[in-house]
Amino acid sequence: GSICGSNCNHFFTERTGEISSPDYPAPYPPLSTCSYNIQVEDGFLITLEFVETFDVETHPEVFVSLCLSSFIFLLIPSQFGPFCGKTLPAKIETQTSAVNITFITDVSGAHTGWKMKYMAAGLPCPSPEAPPHGHIAPVQAQYTQGDRYALSCDIGYVLLEVGAPRHSALLDLISLGLNPEEMDNGAFTYLTGPEKTTYNAEIQYHCETPFYIMKANNAGKYICSDDGFWKNSKGEITLPVCEPVCGMRRSGTLERIYGGRRAKPGEFPWQVMLITEHGGLGGGSLLYDSWVLTAAHVVVGQRNPSALRIKLGILNKRSDHYEETWAEKIFIHEGYKNDPVDFDNDIALIKLKHKVPISTNITPICLPGKEERFQMKANYMVAVSGWGRTETRSSSVVLLYTELIVISQKECTDAYANKSFNGKPLVVTENMLCAGAEGGGRDACSGDSGGPLVFLDAQTKKWFVVGIVSWALDCAVSGQYGVYTRVTNYIPWIESTISNNS
Repeated sequence: GSICGSNCNHFFTERTGEISSPDYPAPYPPLSTCSYNIQVEDGFLITLEFVETFDVETHPEVFVSLCLSSFIFLLIPSQFGPFCGKTLPAKIETQTSAVNITFITDVSGAHTGWKMKYMAAGLPCPSPEAPPHGHIAPVQAQYTQGDRYALSCDIGYVLLEVGAPRHSALLDLISLGLNPEEMDNGAFTYLTGPEKTTYNAEIQYHCETPFYIMKANNAGKYICSDDGFWKNSKGEITLPVCEPVCGMRRSGTLERIYGGRRAKPGEFPWQVMLITEHGGLGGGSLLYDSWVLTAAHVVVGQRNPSALRIKLGILNKRSDHYEETWAEKIFIHEGYKNDPVDFDNDIALIKLKHKVPISTNITPICLPGKEERFQMKANYMVAVSGWGRTETRSSSVVLLYTELIVISQKECTDAYANKSFNGKPLVVTENMLCAGAEGGGRDACSGDSGGPLVFLDAQTKKWFVVGIVSWALDCAVSGQYGVYTRVTNYIPWIESTISNNS
């Protein structure tokens, strides 16, 4: 007869499977010993179920229970069986993850043998619980060992940690919000609740009034988004910018006077005093909070920007009460020739190392727009300020200002026609603007070189810089005018220089 060899030593590791006697459902061979091992992962328990037909030879002369002819028995660790006869044995719950089945046959008879299915099931687990604002997937009535599930959070929440006890899925959830960032010259308030930095919380930024105003492209309201960042209505995380309010002055209207008048505190808060490395005195105007507008001829000889002394909020030259700041870089208009009779393009910008604090006594002047009303026409009222020459010909200790009127371009060109300096004719161009005292020459140039010529715009009630003190000839003479760089012609140059270097 055939001998059952290695063909019936079998090893199973899948969680479910079928096992049968050799050649089933045909008769099994005689004189065989077959071994079947099932081994699944720890924590899974194997159940055995005989199916279809069962026919294992029983020796007629011996008690059935001994199955001395052919028989099957199971070694689990504890023993089940032996089994023989024609009755399907009952389902066996082995309570273990490893089973050995041994089948032994003798020489006699043709019997079909047996077939069984086995399945391994994990130990049941306590059902996981989703914490508040959390969700478990997939949802099952019962979870057994080896099942996996995922925990997700509502939008705006993040998983902190899974609880320590085994099979437990209790966890803490945290809201995402970071503390809002502080901004320069402004602050924020919590709209949703004190210190509330959770998802969908709202804050409002505002600027320090009355000296700063929020840049127009941002309403200042920010919401805590689901990635933990504060974002404005456009979804941007960039902070709003507080810009200094320009052209505002504390005191009322300027008194109409035809001569130098002492400036009061806060009347010309944009006035800047420049002292060059050679000791020369010049003026300038504060733009925004980190730029100064001046004349090219004042700073053209300045080799070292950091040696330029810059004072703001000062009226009396000898006073100790002022804000001092330093230049980072000087930008001279590329069209300026440094020619003693041709002051065309006499304009320069100084970038400051640090922003200056805006106050009643330090405020930037506004830059004019393209509108018609900023094109300076004859008889417009303007004002010039500085520590410049007075009737007595020396410069003043205190800041003075003079009200002037704009002179028509033709009258100005005519006044300087045939006038020369060291034998060379003086040049008046379209980039220049003339102003003089109403009623004639006196004090037409009380400003300092580089200082501001300003205009009060009736529409916005703000002051604008329309001229830069550039040059003059014999100011005290009637019919002679101070000449200023016409700022409206240089707005593109000023704006691009500032934006390219900020």
